[in-house]
Amino acid sequence: MAFQSIFEFSGITTTSLATTIFSTICAYSLTRIIYLLYFHPLSHFPGPRLAAVSNLWYAYHWLSGRYPWVIEKALYEYGSVVRIAPNELAFFTPQAFNDIYSPQHKNLEDFVKTDFQNRGKDLGGLIWEEDPVRHRNVARQIAPAFSTRFLRTLEPIMHEHMDYFVARMKEIPITEKSDGVPLVRWTNWLAMDMSADLAWNEKMHQMRDMKDSVNLDVLLSFNSFATVLAVFKRFPLISPLQYLFAPFGKITLFSQMEKATRDSVLRRIDQRGRTEHPDVFDYILPVDAPFPLRKKEQLHIGSVALQVMFAGWGPMADLFYGALVLLLENPETYQILTKEIRSSFSSYEEIVPGKTLTSLPYLHACIEETLRMLPSNNTGLPRFSPGAMVDGHYIPKGTHVQSCIWALARHPDYFHHPLRFQPQRWLPASHPLHDPAFDNDHLKSLHPFSLGPRICMGREMAWTQAKLFLAKVLWKFDVIKFDGQVGFDLDRNLMHYGFFEKPEFYVRFVSV
Repeated sequence: MAFQSIFEFSGITTTSLATTIFSTICAYSLTRIIYLLYFHPLSHFPGPRLAAVSNLWYAYHWLSGRYPWVIEKALYEYGSVVRIAPNELAFFTPQAFNDIYSPQHKNLEDFVKTDFQNRGKDLGGLIWEEDPVRHRNVARQIAPAFSTRFLRTLEPIMHEHMDYFVARMKEIPITEKSDGVPLVRWTNWLAMDMSADLAWNEKMHQMRDMKDSVNLDVLLSFNSFATVLAVFKRFPLISPLQYLFAPFGKITLFSQMEKATRDSVLRRIDQRGRTEHPDVFDYILPVDAPFPLRKKEQLHIGSVALQVMFAGWGPMADLFYGALVLLLENPETYQILTKEIRSSFSSYEEIVPGKTLTSLPYLHACIEETLRMLPSNNTGLPRFSPGAMVDGHYIPKGTHVQSCIWALARHPDYFHHPLRFQPQRWLPASHPLHDPAFDNDHLKSLHPFSLGPRICMGREMAWTQAKLFLAKVLWKFDVIKFDGQVGFDLDRNLMHYGFFEKPEFYVRFVSV
């Protein structure tokens, strides 16, 4: 009442005040829309009108789980560069990919990582780290763990987990009533069991127990919520609302994961110099490192180790799953690869990451084609422009720019029959199955492991694991798609948030 009296005394009524505020907001909004559409530095780039004036277009499509497909469609409609938000551009050409991710100075990227994947403080300086200097320092420290030389010392661990997967597939009964083996579940277990063991000698035993670990449960349960957190960074005024989308039934998993991680870190620190086998942790915290550690240092080390494990799990689970699904959905390619593998080894025990395995051209081609059709790297990898040229366009400093490897890999300008699984596109001209129809494909334009200072350090390890997996599985088994999966469509049923949510695919492993 006192405020109302003051307004009335000064000749301003409550109604007129509300009208003034509303008019001011409308005027500001209209002015901003006109500026964004016609005077903003990015106003000359094509794209949806809503995307030019608001982050709503960007947010809606990310939350839909179909962001890569939507960007692909927009690039088809508007051209090779599209304005997908008021201050953000998406590119899909090979030149743009090189222009954004290759430029560097003293191994520090020129196009700096945005906060899109920010997960909080003390991230450990690796995958989610925005600071180029911190990332470079940690990357240098652990790079020897991904060298060819050290990779050879880790091969026995890879064999151990692959062989255990094969043994478990033999044990699963095949009956007329069974649906077969759920491939998403088992490839998740294999990839994470192996990744945790390689990262820090952690034995998760998910394949043994046929149960998700707390780490895997958290990742799967909070995948879409991680995208919510990323999207709400664009709407700071309503950011508290983001927690309404949290999976409340799984909240306690976070504390369980933190405790499990803390216990694992402390246990691994205590085992320095006395582990069953070498692991990446040997480079995260060398045996001769100063000790004891403060709590902050423990958190830093734990974060790096956890990120190494997560980075090894996601892409490998996608690759194991994707390769088998795409092969089984294309029976001719499955038959060719199986014949190549079985004719190259006289026994299962001969399958090792040596000269024979690395020289199987069709096996290599199948993995390349899987990486093309199902790349894990679909977030766009957004970066801040330093004020530089990208694919012939000058991009002002501070503009968000990102690539779209998904669209590039599926565009007919760069790949013949892009939506078909055609491993022969990767075969050399000397191979009997080489098809000249694919000679103009831009094979060297795809970089599924990225480029520049933030290129995936584990790419050689990924190749080794993928070849071992396919060779061992296809030597031991005839893999058969379960007949009851009527209408299965991988492309239509995939969802993408922080990582792929893959449709379950049932198979039967029949011993040869």
